[in-house]
Formats: sequence, structure tokens, C-alpha cells
Amino acid sequence: MAKLRPVWTAMLRRRLAPLAAGEPVDLVPVAAELAGVTAAALLGVDADPTALAAAARRAAATAAAAQLPGPHPPGRARAARRAVADLTDLLGVPPETAGLAGMLAVAAVNTTVSGLPRAVAWCADDRLWDAAADPARRDTLVDELLRVTAPSPLLPRAAAAAGTAAGCPVRAGDRLLLVARHAAGAHRAGPDPAAPAPPRIARLVFGAGPHSCPGARLARAQLADTLAALAPHRPVVARARADGRAALPGWARLVIRAGT
Repeated sequence: MAKLRPVWTAMLRRRLAPLAAGEPVDLVPVAAELAGVTAAALLGVDADPTALAAAARRAAATAAAAQLPGPHPPGRARAARRAVADLTDLLGVPPETAGLAGMLAVAAVNTTVSGLPRAVAWCADDRLWDAAADPARRDTLVDELLRVTAPSPLLPRAAAAAGTAAGCPVRAGDRLLLVARHAAGAHRAGPDPAAPAPPRIARLVFGAGPHSCPGARLARAQLADTLAALAPHRPVVARARADGRAALPGWARLVIRAGT
């Protein structure tokens, strides 16, 4: 964290500077560059951050599309394989570590590009910038925003042994989908830094136990630094367009401008 934080804070200062001059900023490419810079630093690769983020997003989107039920258009599986190969080539890591490196890049980039703009949009819509500007309340706000946005809303798992879940029988090997945003109560209450959900509930969006997300602390730090950089400008959302092709819920564009 100590080594990585200066990497993305410098990028945020540069990319968000136009807000001070009254110019709009599209937060989606900002989030993509932040994710690409971080992933490249984590993996120790010399890849262009923007290109790395784009490749990781394509790999995730095509892989997710190839796994959807129902008839598939011709070439969908081939497109997924090509996108994964393009990401592997861009990373330029040894073959024995390519799978792990690619998985880390896909996870780091797609959750960030999904979650960060949505969290900022929610902060703007609910006018939570006072909490974002206050170091004593910012971390609580971060947990609340991540709880309701749940960048990975579904967590796939396989049952290691037979048992029951809420009275339903589960067999060893059964494939399960854990609805993380429901577990965290995102469907019941919006973000409230004055009356937050307990951390043991809010942080269920990162999973729990041995399979909890190893990047959870990183994600909270990145959102906290983004909110701190934006808070002086009190941004409002000027334009937004959902991304219907992404692997995770998110925006294709989220244009913000300084508020009053």
C-alpha cells in the first residue's frame, strides 16, 4: 500500500485538475487508468496503463458473454480466447505465471471500473460530499458506498462438502451463487455514514473467510483517495450512460463537473 498509493494519487491529481477550471471530467477513463496503473505496478510490468485496462475489460466482457446461457452468436468463444491471449501478450510475463497475472489484472481492473464511478455518482446524488471531505468520516462513507454498489454483486462458489443453507440441502460440488449485495443489505438501505452497517455486514461484498478478496483494503484506499480529491469540487453528474457490454454493472460514461 505504501508503495502503490503515490502511483494513483499522482494520477488522480492530474486527471481531476480540469474540474478546478470548470471543465467536465469523464470518470470512467479516470477509473480505468487508475486501475491500469495499479495493476501494472502490482504485477511489475511495463504495460501502458490505459491499454492494460482496456485489454482486461475486453477479456472479462467476452469471457462473461461466452458463459451466458442460451444460443451464442458464431465466434463468441473465439473472441473470448483472443481477448485473453491479447491480455497475456500485453502483460509479457512468463507462461508459468500468465494465468495468475491475467486473473489479477482482470479482477483489479473490472471491479475498479465498475465500482468507483458508481460510488462517486451515488455520493453526488445523495450530496454526501461533507462526509467525503471529513477525514474522520471518510472511511465510514467508503464502506457504505462499497456496500451499496457491491462491485462484484455475485460471488460464484463450489460447495466443498454436503450441508444445508437456509434449510436447503447442498451437495458436495454444487455450484453456488452468493448474492453479495443482498448479504450486505444493499437492497434495504442506502449509504448512511451517520448510521452505517456494521463492518462485518458491509464488508461481505468482498466475501468472507479464506476466499475473501485480497484487494479489499486496496479498493477502500483507492475510493477514499478519489473521494478526498473530488470533495473540494462538490461534483455533480452532468451525463451518464450505462455499459451494457461490461462484465460487471457499470457506466460507459460518467461525466461530472464541479458543483456549487
